[in-house]
Parts: sequence; C-alpha cells; structure tokens
Amino acid sequence: MTATGPRAALARGASVVGTAPLVWLVLAGAMAALGRVQVTMRDQRFEGVEASLAPNLWLPTVGLHPRTVVDIGAFETGVPLALALVAAAGVEIGLALLHGPSRRLVRPLGRAAAIFLTIWSVFGHVPIWDQLLGWVFPDRRQLLHPRGTVIEFAGQHLELVLVSSLVTISLGLLLGVVVTRARFREFLPLVSDLVSAGQTMPTLAIVAIMVPIIGLGFWPTIVALILYGMLPVVRNTIAGLEAVDRFVIESAQGMGMTALQVLWQIELPNASRIILAGIRTSVIVNVGTAALGAYAGSGGLGVPIAGGLSQLIYPFVLLGALPAAFLAILLDYVLGQVEFVLTPRGLQVG
Repeated sequence: MTATGPRAALARGASVVGTAPLVWLVLAGAMAALGRVQVTMRDQRFEGVEASLAPNLWLPTVGLHPRTVVDIGAFETGVPLALALVAAAGVEIGLALLHGPSRRLVRPLGRAAAIFLTIWSVFGHVPIWDQLLGWVFPDRRQLLHPRGTVIEFAGQHLELVLVSSLVTISLGLLLGVVVTRARFREFLPLVSDLVSAGQTMPTLAIVAIMVPIIGLGFWPTIVALILYGMLPVVRNTIAGLEAVDRFVIESAQGMGMTALQVLWQIELPNASRIILAGIRTSVIVNVGTAALGAYAGSGGLGVPIAGGLSQLIYPFVLLGALPAAFLAILLDYVLGQVEFVLTPRGLQVG
C-alpha cells in the first residue's frame, strides 16, 4: 500500500500537468547545447564573424504610428532563450495546478504566448538564418537581405495582417449580422456576391489598381487584404447565425428578451464556433497574401521574396518564404487557442 500510494499520486500529478513542461525542458536543453556551438557567419557582410547559434529571448513591441496605425518592432532582452524555456515549463506546471474556469481559459493562451515568443526569438537570431541559408546554398556569399533582418520584415508583415484583419473582422461581422436580420435579408444575396468578388480578382491585380488611386506604400495592400479576406468572415457569420435553432430564438423572445438581447446572448454565442473559424481562416489567408504587398512598397516578408525573384538571388526568396510559412502556422495555432477559449464550453469539440 505504501509503495503504490506515491506512485498513484505521481501518476495523478503527471496526468494533470501533462507532457508540455517536459517538452519545454527538452527544448531548453537543446538551446543550452546550441549555446556551446560557435559558428562563422557566411554572408558577405558578416563574413568571418563568430557567433553562437543559441538565440536570446526577443519580445515584440507594439506602438502607434501615423502611417501604419500600429508599429510592431522587436526588443532583444539579452536573456538566453534556454532560461526562458525553463521558465515556460514552470509556468506551465503552475497553470496546470489551477482549478476552475481560470485553468481552462489561461492555460491555452499562456502556452500559445510561449510558443509565439519562442518562434519570435528564432526570427531575431541572424546567425541561425545565415547558417541555414548557407547550408542550402553553399556556393552563395549573398545570403541575408541588405535592407533588413527577418524579425524586422516579420514585424512589418504583422502590421499588415493586424490592421487589415481588424477592419475585415469588424466590417465582416457587421455585414453578416445585418443581412441576417429580417429587415435587411433581401440584401443577403447581394452582399454574398460582393464579398465573393473580392476573392475572384487576383490580389496582385487589386494592389495594382489601388496604387494609382492611393499611391505606393502601406494602404494599397491593406485595401487588397480587406477585400480578399472579407469572404470567410461574412460567409461564416451568416452560416453560423442561420444555423441557430429557431426554437431557441423563439423561446428567448417568448421570455421577453429584446432583439438585441437575443442577438448578443443567444445567437452570437451559439454561432461563435463557426464565426471564429471564419475569422481564423481570413487571418491566415492574409498572412500569405500580404507578401504581395512588397510590390506596392508596403514592406513585410514579401520584400526578400520579391527581391530574390527579380535578382535571381534564391537565398532571399527562402529568407522570406520560410518565416512567412512559420508565421502562418504560428498564427493558426494561436488563433486556434483563442477560438477554443472564446467558444462556449457546451459547443467545444474534444
């Protein structure tokens, strides 16, 4: 009995905590091992410079900007990423021991934030990209884009995605809600056709049309991303609201709830899972299409891609394409956790 007691308690503790802390500790060990590896930079601008492969912790910075609305930058803390990952394991254990709604809400968001900061820190460590591109293209001496680093381009890319997504989500939700009301239902086919037209036109064509009207820079790309990302939000909002059981709505009305109360307390919570899936799709689509904004001078990860294609410098193409792919996967995971947290518990799957 005394032998099985501690083992049973250990098994229960492991089932509560899960394997996430172990994963963080393994990653911390890998980063600590990389800290002992010194490499020689291969890009022609840094040729011969010795650097460690282990990144430090980088934090994103967010501020206001008159031209782009938001300004997303990066700050290197000087703290080794290995130590930050050990701290993430400790936070994971602490959150796992919480009880009640706080555990269900905070733990997924905390894990998503830790994963984001880990990838963000890798974006900021130039020697990793130098060695990766040097391994893929051993005969090239021009590996890193001269106009900026990966993390600078990623910050510009996030500015495009964030601003366009805020407008797209706000406008898409408004349109979806309005056309499902009885008074405006006759406009539903028209709205569906208009938002579908946004994805019918190629994004680059929309950017090209907007440049003579608005000019080069940030906003032509924003307009193109809004038009291109509107369809999933509007369609899913309409589909989610239309899928709410009419018996539930009529029951709420019979209890004396107003139309606005029915919308906020009954329809939107029941449709939230479908609506959030549309928002998630729209944001991820915009991550990919924002790369085309480089042709309008908006910056972002499309800059090394466009420069590499035009000058036939293939390391530049990979320098933009790989982080863009990682960013799309990362945002998809983060938004998936947000979707899980915001979805009412009775509608969650799994």
